[in-house]
Amino acid sequence: MSVGVIGHLPNPSPDEAVTLATASEGAGADWIGLADAFWWRDVWLLLGELARATTRIELGPAMTNAYLRHPFHTLSALATLQDLAGERVFLGLAAGGSELSLAAGVDRADAPARVGALADLARRVAAGAPLDEASGRHLDVPLRPAPVLVAGGKPAVQVAAGACADRVLVWATARSELAGVIARVRGAAEAAGRAPTLIWAPLVAAGEGPVPDHVAAVAVYAALNAPVAAQRRWGLDRPRVEAVRRELVAGRPAEARALVPGAVFDDLVLRGEDAMPAAAGALARQLGVGGVAVPGFSVEGVGEQVAWASAVLAVARA
Repeated sequence: MSVGVIGHLPNPSPDEAVTLATASEGAGADWIGLADAFWWRDVWLLLGELARATTRIELGPAMTNAYLRHPFHTLSALATLQDLAGERVFLGLAAGGSELSLAAGVDRADAPARVGALADLARRVAAGAPLDEASGRHLDVPLRPAPVLVAGGKPAVQVAAGACADRVLVWATARSELAGVIARVRGAAEAAGRAPTLIWAPLVAAGEGPVPDHVAAVAVYAALNAPVAAQRRWGLDRPRVEAVRRELVAGRPAEARALVPGAVFDDLVLRGEDAMPAAAGALARQLGVGGVAVPGFSVEGVGEQVAWASAVLAVARA
């Protein structure tokens, strides 16, 4: 596993999701993940369509959470997807976005524990343990071991990722925070006796001009998940963070962007020379990552993005 695509088509239809997946597979990507957002079409149904349309690429949610579906339902969906795609399935887990708190009324304070518990349950059930310990009943659908991919913007979730994941997605992380995030993940992994693969998913914009809207939208969302110290360094105090969060949950990305200082984009987005494969690859080598992922913003552009990620990895491994 080396190059991944994180689907960023807004609310993709089944046909759009399939087209992105087949284009990613054709470009040489090793895996593709689709967002699990309750405003949008159901991620597991979309992944079933991807499973039938592809032959090689790994697929899974990027990311699902342990709140909105009971863990039993998540494992049933995972096992059903394995019926369609076999061993090409991974389980992507995260704490869930701001919409869980503001729209669904979910308190995510225990997200690290929830992520770890779901990863542990998936492994135990795949190894033959009952789905329901109280009754002793097993999952009636065969469940095979699936790699667990975890992403998290907050330090506590990063610690959980290191402790429970097979693969850790370092997604849209500010350059000023990268070394600290990776040290945190590795420290937790070492303490747990694990050695997860680190996958770097930077935001990239060509040239030195303004950050394109589609990249900026992801950067704004990522800024909300950044550590409080980083937010303050960028000029994002608590009232402004909450104002940005409200605009995003309401579906107003332009208004949310207008509230975000330029320092956020300077730190979160690779631009100019920093975005060239030579420079990005040197940074990837320094960080010791084992994979690179790119956001799939369009079917037309995903081939170029996969080629960029492959070039970055080639430099990192040289």
